[in-house]
Amino acid sequence: MKPTRFKSIACLVLLVVAVMAGCTHVVQEDKTFLIVATSEAFKRFSGEFENTAYFKKHKPVSVAVLPFEALEGKAYSFNVDPVESAQVVRRGMYNHIASLPFRDLELYDVNRRLHNAGLKSAVDMDALIAENPKKMKSILGVEAVVTGKVTHFDRIYIGIYSQIAVGCEVKMWDLNSGNLLWRAKHVTRAHAGGLSLSPIGLAMATVASVWNLRETEMLSQTDDLFREIVSTIDLPESMLAARKPAPRIDLFTAINPGKPFTVGKKARFRIIGDPGCSAFFDLGDFKSGLEMRVVSSEVKQALAEEVVAAVQRNYQETGHTLTPELLAAVRQEMASREIYEGSYTVEPDEEAYGLLAKAYLVDPAGTQATAIDAVHTMVIDSLPPAAVAAVAAEPLDKGIRLLWASNAEADLAAYEVWSSHTPLSGFAKVAVVEKNAALISDVANFEKLYFKVRAVDRAANAGDFSQFKEAVALPEPGLFNLPQPGPSLGGDVSGKVLLVAEKNPYTVQSDLTVAAGATLYLAPGVEIRFAPDTALTIAGGDLMAYGSANRPIRLVPASAGDEAGAWRGVVLDGAGRSVLHHVTIQRAVTGLTVTDSAPAVVGVRITGSADAGLYLKDNAKPNIACSTVSNNTGQGGIVIEGEGVSPIIRDSIFEANEPFQVQSYTPLKIDLSGNYWGQADPDSQWFLGDILWQPALTQKPEACPDY
Repeated sequence: MKPTRFKSIACLVLLVVAVMAGCTHVVQEDKTFLIVATSEAFKRFSGEFENTAYFKKHKPVSVAVLPFEALEGKAYSFNVDPVESAQVVRRGMYNHIASLPFRDLELYDVNRRLHNAGLKSAVDMDALIAENPKKMKSILGVEAVVTGKVTHFDRIYIGIYSQIAVGCEVKMWDLNSGNLLWRAKHVTRAHAGGLSLSPIGLAMATVASVWNLRETEMLSQTDDLFREIVSTIDLPESMLAARKPAPRIDLFTAINPGKPFTVGKKARFRIIGDPGCSAFFDLGDFKSGLEMRVVSSEVKQALAEEVVAAVQRNYQETGHTLTPELLAAVRQEMASREIYEGSYTVEPDEEAYGLLAKAYLVDPAGTQATAIDAVHTMVIDSLPPAAVAAVAAEPLDKGIRLLWASNAEADLAAYEVWSSHTPLSGFAKVAVVEKNAALISDVANFEKLYFKVRAVDRAANAGDFSQFKEAVALPEPGLFNLPQPGPSLGGDVSGKVLLVAEKNPYTVQSDLTVAAGATLYLAPGVEIRFAPDTALTIAGGDLMAYGSANRPIRLVPASAGDEAGAWRGVVLDGAGRSVLHHVTIQRAVTGLTVTDSAPAVVGVRITGSADAGLYLKDNAKPNIACSTVSNNTGQGGIVIEGEGVSPIIRDSIFEANEPFQVQSYTPLKIDLSGNYWGQADPDSQWFLGDILWQPALTQKPEACPDY
């Protein structure tokens, strides 16, 4: 080739690489030169290597490549952690060790045997080789091992250039004696973006880029590192002579790596190598001998054109000119290579993690070349987790705590919790958790829900749902275990009792009284009908009325046709705990009378009372919100008298109460501002006594929360 601008660039790059490498040769031991080159790659080797005198007389027949030690304390520009970089470099080295006339142990076999022996780190393995090499030999069944340490694995930006660097230090140890056989240390640096020094290297790096395999691109551009290091191993002529030239594999990679392959998904692989061969691939020890076929001429031509276009584009982006000679060489390399493609479609109930794909290219004479995909490990997982079992539910106030037995799968990723208002349909996902427990909040109290749980693995396979579990959120634990009297009520309430809507309607035949030490619980939807002249009196006991917006509690006369004042109403006289949530009180003499009590009143409707809607007496301290007092006659909406009365009433509606909205006979000013009084501009004559009713709401308040 005539001198060209490309040659000038190449010389400049070589000069930069030589200056940055800064390595020396160690080529003799005991004053004896020990170098025997095994390939042309040796002529380009610029690192440090040594073949020991012991190696010259003790050639191993079998060898294994152990896990490499990661380069710690380094942040990589590539999206790879130090451990993964060590795995990638180890696989790249194995690809070339496997091409030598040794009997090599497959990497997955090495990993399994080391794991079974309890050897987890490169440090542990180095220690065993130093202390007891024969034990390592018994574990692996080989005569020698190669250990390694990553020294470089990064992309470095220098101005407009992007330089990638991969480097390692490797050693081969004899397991009969523990002696060092060979060592080498080298760093290779290549300019990314198209400035490769060989047409085939440029073509393969560009193919990896076109296929969007960024880590493969990096490794393909630095593949000479492993070829050159391996070239320094001193092999006898007899071993070299016995080895037939094998077909050339330029690139072997997964085309669609990434997420785990689940049932029905297809894992695809391609080889670029010598034409006229048979091609196969293995997926570790999971599947072997999977056939690969030559792609169509159209696919090959399209890839060649895409590679050429990408090479030209890369040169332009870096401000360089692609010479016609180099472009022609890239086209010739692509035309001279064949592309083989194979795939595996995942079947049900298959599971295998960390698979290394290995390619085989066999020429017509039966000579075989191998390569592994050094960058990608495959995950095949179509085996879903087992069904979740033993789901238990604990009711909480406005929530449910769910517990279940832990699944045993090693690849478990999460649990999904689904709920419905019916036991057989309508389920929707409400939570995803990593532990065997979930807290479901914002659940309406007393509302029956059904829950199912299933496990999901890292491949997103979902197991079968558990059997549904019925659960009900409760403001207090154990409410459903209380006595549930009815439907006829009267007299004194003894202990704690719960009224539920399933026994509706309840009828109070005589005064119902809750004295000190007793508690009456009312569940949502309960309806209590009161015979004439009866009342519900809380005399020192507790009233916990837990209605809801869509299922209010109704306290009404016994007959739908009864006039206002048909029953006496609800009386809180020295009540302990008292809660009235979403309670409707209709057509009583006085809807709610409060003396020496501090009830929490939310969403209550008091209508049609004959004497007053709300009667506040001595030490009445109700906290009222989002309630409605309307259409009450006699004395009107609210009557206040006695000492120590201090109500808090906000965001409530008072309308159509006659003759007054409020009458106050207490000497204290009563603050009732922040409520709606039937119209935007209330009439001051509606208020009798010292009452602060301004500022008032100019319209009805928006719906309040469902407490």
